Amino acid sequence: MQFLTKEHAKGLLDEAPNVLDAAYRSGLSGPGRLHDLFVKTDAITPGEYRALGTGLTISYGFHPTPFGECLLALTERGICALAFVEQRDRQSLRDWLAAQWPRAALRQNPGATQPMVDKVFTGRASPSRPLPLLLKGTNFQIKVWEALLRIPHGAVVSYETVAAAIAAPKASRAAGSAIGKNPIAYIIPCHRVIRKIGESGEYRWGRARKQAILGWEATTRSGRHGLKRHTGS
Repeated sequence: MQFLTKEHAKGLLDEAPNVLDAAYRSGLSGPGRLHDLFVKTDAITPGEYRALGTGLTISYGFHPTPFGECLLALTERGICALAFVEQRDRQSLRDWLAAQWPRAALRQNPGATQPMVDKVFTGRASPSRPLPLLLKGTNFQIKVWEALLRIPHGAVVSYETVAAAIAAPKASRAAGSAIGKNPIAYIIPCHRVIRKIGESGEYRWGRARKQAILGWEATTRSGRHGLKRHTGS
């Protein structure tokens, strides 16, 4: 947790003006990519957005992770949701998932989602078999989420930097709102966005969890290691 001091955060933030730009220019290859994972995003079409998941089957399961229990939801096109369980309240996450895709068929099937959980938290994805994500949001939200994917492992940026990265430098508040609505925790690393003054700030799944994730990423910034799973948060 020593890596979570304000001085350390400020040191990383000093690099922020070039972090996203460097990631864009590098083609997102090599260790600068999200946890060394290879991610492929697929946004739903406007027609699919209006259909609210009609005809879509979503398998979901609850699984232990290094940062507490999570819900992961999966379609044939990729992961559509990942959220951490707060205070062992699984039902709230089921309701949230149903609200995101109200006309989809939800099937609890942890056997189908476990392999994806293993890929996410052990870094087993590869260029030949990238980790697929299915994104459902407005054009602006999707731009913000894709910008988050370009923040290198172990780095942090400000809300203003994210807004500038999507060519909307005056829209830091709107970018912050989009970051807060990120439906795929950890994989889309909204936890890597902090306040400009160097404080970690709030997190949809709890400030303590955000600090734990940032602390682990800071200690492993120069290398990638697998994680052991547990149910504690």
